[in-house]
Amino acid sequence: MNNSMEDDLKIVSPYLHADLVYPQALSHLQTLAKILPSFSYYYAGFECRLGANSSPAVDLFVFLPQHILNIPAPFLAHPVWQTFQGFQREWVTPTSFLSKQLKDIGLEFDLDGPPSQIPIPILFFEFNRKMDHNEIFALVEIILKQFNRPFSKKMAFNLQRCIHELPEGARIIYLGIMFSRPTEAVRIIIEDIQPEQILEYLPQIGWFDPTDRLKTIMPTLSNLVDSIGFVGFDVSDIIHTRIGFECFFIKPPQSEPRWPLFFDYLVEKGLCSTAKRDAMMMWPGLFQKDTDPALWPTHLNWGDAFLGDKAVSVFFRRISHIKIVYQPDKPLEAKGYLTFGHRWLERSI
Repeated sequence: MNNSMEDDLKIVSPYLHADLVYPQALSHLQTLAKILPSFSYYYAGFECRLGANSSPAVDLFVFLPQHILNIPAPFLAHPVWQTFQGFQREWVTPTSFLSKQLKDIGLEFDLDGPPSQIPIPILFFEFNRKMDHNEIFALVEIILKQFNRPFSKKMAFNLQRCIHELPEGARIIYLGIMFSRPTEAVRIIIEDIQPEQILEYLPQIGWFDPTDRLKTIMPTLSNLVDSIGFVGFDVSDIIHTRIGFECFFIKPPQSEPRWPLFFDYLVEKGLCSTAKRDAMMMWPGLFQKDTDPALWPTHLNWGDAFLGDKAVSVFFRRISHIKIVYQPDKPLEAKGYLTFGHRWLERSI
């Protein structure tokens, strides 16, 4: 029997409130989940636009550990999946450069409408945190060339500048290739860059903001959350002006009173509706087999039986973070990221 991701979606979809994930968006997610294989994933989740008048689309993402993904045969008719199949074989070869320098790979599926029978992902490559600048650039070049992506001299220059101008302690942690979107740009996501460093770094790489609004927004954001964990923007022959600031709290909402305060700020600024705020806050929780045995995925039965009373088999639901999207001369946007996954947790003695 071939399992699909539909089995896992059935576990968590009852907790996706209709004020956040409208019926049509849920239908698109369910259709996609039927097509996708049952990934062995670290975690998966949903990207939700939070504005009252924002797009109702909800995207699906999955982060995979270092192993061979069983790609459905129909997918291999598309060159992106063909290339990915060969790429992952090299990735899991222990002696390869890719194996040593790539940690995980994320797949994100845009769902602005019904999914195609061969869904094309955005790929996010998570880098080893111990690489130096030259190794990072070499890895970027290898990935882009293997996937036959444009790599002009100007783009190479911009990427080199983005890497070498990084302040001490900051690093590029993800490279994104947006196969499903009409762009030749790649996305780079930077980790461990402090708010004051961001304001210094961006002009150094050629990013330009004639409004200067970011200087007032950054201190406010950084004071509301534990960290701006990631900063992402697109690079091609230019440095694109649209930037995502991913805002994190260490503790979950049930243990962190600043979560509702942050959501209240987003509502006050018109970045989030009250209904979506409330729906986001209702998401976190756990699901065990005895909650509803009929929904439990059959592909977990062997592991559940093997571990027996040594472990508790659970699906978790978490709010990962909120992304604030900034673009000069345009209103701010907010997106919420809900994650879920399965774990066997050691049973307390």
